[in-house]
Amino acid sequence: MIATESQPSIKNHVYALIVLNMLDGILTYIGITSGFITEGNPLLSALSPLTILMGKLLLSLCLYGLLFTSFASIRSRLWRYGLIAANSLYSMILLLHLLWLYLLLL
Repeated sequence: MIATESQPSIKNHVYALIVLNMLDGILTYIGITSGFITEGNPLLSALSPLTILMGKLLLSLCLYGLLFTSFASIRSRLWRYGLIAANSLYSMILLLHLLWLYLLLL
């Protein structure tokens, strides 16, 4: 569903999600392998840190690929709000990563 030109495209939200997802994967990998944190997602907690990292990087690569399809030109409010919600959630997760990094440096 492509709406009017007055609504912004979702490209920037997808770019932000790519970066946030990659940062979460990298910081989670570092935190778990160093023993500073445990995986908080019960669906991922049974997986190895490397598997989690590879899954996150693959997801980011798939999201990047979407930018070169007609999906990137969607101007739907539903998609935009969904991406904003996902980015907000990842931002909160990154705040938790910053917290353990800060406590580690104390």
